[in-house]
Amino acid sequence: MTAFEVDTGSLLPAALSLTSVVALVTLWIVVRRPALAMIFFFVLFAFAWRLVSVLYIDVFGPIFSDQLALEIGPGISALPMAASQGIVVVALLFSFRQQRLLRLVDPNEAMSASRMQSGRFSLPDLAFLAAALFVGALGLELLVSGPIPLFAGIERFDYTRLYGGPVHRRLLEWGPMLALQLGIFFAVPLLHDRPADRRFLALLAVLILYLLLAGHRFSSLYVYSAFFVLPIGAVLIGGQAKSPSRADRDCGKVLRYLTATGLVLLVLIGIAVTYSYVVVRGEGGEFLSKLSQRILVQQGEMWWMTYKRVFLFNEWSSTHAAYRLFVDPFDPTRNSTMQFLMEQALPLTRAHFIISHGSAYAGGWPEAFFEIGGPIGGFVLVALSAIMFSEFMFLMTRCIVQERFATCFFLTPILFALSIMVVSGMVNSFIQVTFLVKVVAAMVVFVAEGRWRSSVFSRPPSPIPSHAKSNG
Repeated sequence: MTAFEVDTGSLLPAALSLTSVVALVTLWIVVRRPALAMIFFFVLFAFAWRLVSVLYIDVFGPIFSDQLALEIGPGISALPMAASQGIVVVALLFSFRQQRLLRLVDPNEAMSASRMQSGRFSLPDLAFLAAALFVGALGLELLVSGPIPLFAGIERFDYTRLYGGPVHRRLLEWGPMLALQLGIFFAVPLLHDRPADRRFLALLAVLILYLLLAGHRFSSLYVYSAFFVLPIGAVLIGGQAKSPSRADRDCGKVLRYLTATGLVLLVLIGIAVTYSYVVVRGEGGEFLSKLSQRILVQQGEMWWMTYKRVFLFNEWSSTHAAYRLFVDPFDPTRNSTMQFLMEQALPLTRAHFIISHGSAYAGGWPEAFFEIGGPIGGFVLVALSAIMFSEFMFLMTRCIVQERFATCFFLTPILFALSIMVVSGMVNSFIQVTFLVKVVAAMVVFVAEGRWRSSVFSRPPSPIPSHAKSNG
């Protein structure tokens, strides 16, 4: 009996048990702490999908992978995957422990909204105007730049490469971060017993419609929606710190709206995916087979290859992995983790051909950490990244609750980089000079905005002029 067969027979029950524990804890977060689930929806959904895929490969393997052109599974690859995800879940629960959340709101700043809305200056109005102009420019560019991908049967990558204009390309770079800002201005009024600003929800709906017309399917709609609901969760947590009873009422109302919106979005995603496979790609006869590969195999296949190299055959090299990730990736402007993993799993020419055409396979986390640290050091790197990510998310939540709009704006690119790291393992963005500049800028703005707020809130409100009283 081989070592692989011993591992499969003796540790598969342990893998199933640990997977069940992680799944139950995640479900508990969704049911008992829905606001926290909103903040981490982007990560938790990706975790659940990958874990289901990895478990499917372990239990029902060997399974043929269309993308890798080989059979993968069975095994116990779910064991280290579930353990890695469990580390992240524990870190976020520790960072967002109840005692700490109660200190998010400063009673001395309860009147911050009235202090910051004086005069004719309205930050939400300016934000809405800027976002509406950008969305309008997107629509105009789509109409004049060429064929509409949804009606012409063009893949989104081909449209971007052949027809996409500068506004469209900016959306691909900054779209999720724009969705986060829309979510902030949508949800912040809830902190002051006012209705959510539905203008920003309408802008998100228009963006979703644009993405569908531009040939996008599940991934883009999921990412935009996840970043939009993140600030909603933060605001609900802030409301719980102010008034638990009112916050529970608001949370229930928001959950009902989000559930209805999510069902509509699921229908749109289903239509878009079916249209893509049947009409755009002409794979109607193999639709179910392709969909099975997309849902149950492709999310876990790259982790299976890393698991086999690192845990089964001990074929890993920290030096080589670090060199390909940070020093000499095939395309330095994109996620070097997936490029490295594809080079390891596929013939080099085929991997480079796929990457050069703007495509990439799914996965990357926690593969990158185990390719660098091996079967033991990988867990250490996972733990360090989990702590960094969860603490940053707490900082972001604090800034949203305290309405530090300028700081939130400058923290958004850092949030996006950290989120992509946890979901897809992208680590090469952290060594870029531009990322360092973003971190320094965010720190400067955080300090400056804190001092400005202190000066504003330490001054008594300006007295109302006597003629204004008489006119009132």
